Amino acid sequence: MQTYSNHSKFHKPFLAALLALTLLLSACGSQQGEDTVQETGPFTVTACTTAAQDTLDPASSTAQGCETILFHLFENLMRWEDDGSGHAVLAPGQAESYEVETDYAGNATYTFILRDGIQWSDGQAVTAGDFVAAWQRLADPANDLPHRSLLSDIVGYSDVQETGDTSLLGVSAPDDKTLVVNLVGSCAYFLEEVCAGAYTMPVRQDQVESGKWGGKDTVTNGAYCVSSFSGGQVELTKSETYYDSAAVGPDILRFVSASADQDYDAFLNGEVDLILNLPEETLQTLANSGSWQPDPVTATYGLLLNTKVEPFTDSNVRLALRLAIDTQAVVEAVGDLTLRAASGLLPYGITDYGTAAQEAEEETTTQSVPDPNQSEQPQEPDTFWDFRTHSLEMVTVTTDTDYEDDCVQARSLLAQAGYPDGTGFPAVEYIYVSSDIGKAVAQAVTAMWQEQLGITVTARAVTAEEYEAMLTPAEPETTDGSGTAEDAEPVAPFQIAARDFSAAYNDAKAILGDFYSSNAGNDSGYASEAFDILMESAAAAISPEARDAYLHDAEAILLNDAPVIPLYYEGLSWQLREGLSGLYRAPDGVFFLYHLSQGETAA
Repeated sequence: MQTYSNHSKFHKPFLAALLALTLLLSACGSQQGEDTVQETGPFTVTACTTAAQDTLDPASSTAQGCETILFHLFENLMRWEDDGSGHAVLAPGQAESYEVETDYAGNATYTFILRDGIQWSDGQAVTAGDFVAAWQRLADPANDLPHRSLLSDIVGYSDVQETGDTSLLGVSAPDDKTLVVNLVGSCAYFLEEVCAGAYTMPVRQDQVESGKWGGKDTVTNGAYCVSSFSGGQVELTKSETYYDSAAVGPDILRFVSASADQDYDAFLNGEVDLILNLPEETLQTLANSGSWQPDPVTATYGLLLNTKVEPFTDSNVRLALRLAIDTQAVVEAVGDLTLRAASGLLPYGITDYGTAAQEAEEETTTQSVPDPNQSEQPQEPDTFWDFRTHSLEMVTVTTDTDYEDDCVQARSLLAQAGYPDGTGFPAVEYIYVSSDIGKAVAQAVTAMWQEQLGITVTARAVTAEEYEAMLTPAEPETTDGSGTAEDAEPVAPFQIAARDFSAAYNDAKAILGDFYSSNAGNDSGYASEAFDILMESAAAAISPEARDAYLHDAEAILLNDAPVIPLYYEGLSWQLREGLSGLYRAPDGVFFLYHLSQGETAA
């Protein structure tokens, strides 16, 4: 199963279940009977949570697990701290405070004040200009950096894309301690994804110009420095210039990559302290306990239907196919205990931002982010922090359905479309990128359609290159004698395609926006005036609560029109060595190791 890096984060799903998981994992560790507490030498932690890294440049990094490394090397305007239950929440970072003002049209202006005395690892002061340089560099289309769309809500971003003039980006530094950012609208995820994200960290322009940026000699402004970067493996040492170094636990962090089979053996042998992807036997024990849920990965696996070709121009056909699939049976057919049957398109781990807005102060007042070291107990998380959890509470998408009843409705819809009991249904092809999981899913789904609807769909494994080509619209054939295609749109040559739907950043718009009618990434060709209106209303909404509601309703319309059929949500498992405590995390396998300590039960 592939995992994804994205963004973010900062959530608390299944709190009680995950706490129970931690206790159970600790128990598993104690059964090994190994004393792993280091009595002498530097406190060193080895984590097998990443793929081999090819760069340490935040703006360029894409390898699996890169965010975990970046968060330890760099610090953004905001940072992530433990909420007391092992999940990451916003806290002050390089900025000690911010002020936000919103004009009559709902456009927000943020003013950040940097801390006194913050430094790069070579002793040079971190300035507001370093953030301006980083964001202009990221936005510059000439650099073709993978995460530049994160800045798309900043004033002037579209102008930068058209002209290449980065001075048009609405970010400025009136002085070394003040950063001003002008937004188009309010951008619900601005603080979490841009101001606390891994890919928008400050940059030292002199290092970029010298070619040192992103390599072993990279200067950093976070809790750790680079001591070794070779063969994709990274070793970090505690920074002497970091303003909060006294609160940092491990002296050395090592990030190594290995095959899934080797990881657990290395963990048992004491070579690794934190691993992902537990063996099936261990996961089965956890699942049997009834108290474990996988950590979320912000990706959903499902089927994309081409609404531009027959028979999928008919929404009745599309919905019939969706209703005839038992998603829980699909998950069981795959046999991966980190997967969960999908009730909607948006996976667990995507944030609803309304709750945070309710707790915020007035927009025109200075807002100091809560002190993570305060002695007061953290506030209990609101039920509606998570888009998927909120959807179930709102019943915009219900899971309380009966599969047999769904199949009866599916057969009725297919008959209304002119295919009673599947009679006359045309030949249809289902493509997927060749893999064992893709094959298992295809076999399960096509068997259900045959049994419940009487239709035959042929599944075909293809290479990644073939897959991409089939999802690329082909130029239409000529429709008149002039040799030109009159009023014809390019149509992609696929009918059903299995794929991952993943979030490029932590917001529902990142996935739902792909189905907006004029979006270039709308591979299904889906067009719905009602859906578009809801997405436009969400974009214009000033209230985060209203925005959340529009996006939930948009997902409900999408599921009813069924250009997409969600099958399951992806997830991951992990284990921390007994005797270590203080780990906290965010979705997509982002782990924070700053505050790990020895000699206590892992929590």
